[in-house]
Amino acid sequence: MTTPTTTHFDTAARDWDQRPMSQQLVVVPERLLAQLPLQANDHVLDFGAGTGLLSTAIAPKVAQVTALDMSAAMLQVLDEKGLANITTHHGDIFDGLPGYYHAVVSCMALHHVADTAALLRAFAAALHHGGRIALVDLYQEDGSFHGDNAAKGVQHLGFVPDHLQALAEQAGFVDIAFSDILHVQQSNGRTYPLFLMTGRKP
Repeated sequence: MTTPTTTHFDTAARDWDQRPMSQQLVVVPERLLAQLPLQANDHVLDFGAGTGLLSTAIAPKVAQVTALDMSAAMLQVLDEKGLANITTHHGDIFDGLPGYYHAVVSCMALHHVADTAALLRAFAAALHHGGRIALVDLYQEDGSFHGDNAAKGVQHLGFVPDHLQALAEQAGFVDIAFSDILHVQQSNGRTYPLFLMTGRKP
């Protein structure tokens, strides 16, 4: 299904890695991985993988990465990067997933999903017992981060950690923790903080 969101990302895909925001986000994978224990035989799901900011950093450390996104054009750019153990999956997480995972990671994708509670439940259902989440997104903001929120498929103007933690606990996660991972500067001249939320499925 084509939506305003997928149209926006399909159109932007080819130049996505060169945009100023993507250049700022390149430090995220290293900082995320510092707080996410992974094993060489793990299979990791990258939700909203885009052109592979997280997938390409995680792939050398694990057996397999499944990169899930609703934009075929973004995943094509990732495929062209040629990492043998990254499998791209074009689709909606609510339509089901091709396997089970030891970790679910995401960067700047949560705010594009309307039903956060259902998304966290889907993550929990997709994880092996003991599996972990490591999710990066915006703290609550005033809507100025994206500007044209509707055209970019924005469903949430960031998140309040206490509320997100409650939803994660309801989904079955434990050991939930938040940390500041990066402050990014938008084209409007303002700076916005991003968080990393980690948790574990018992």
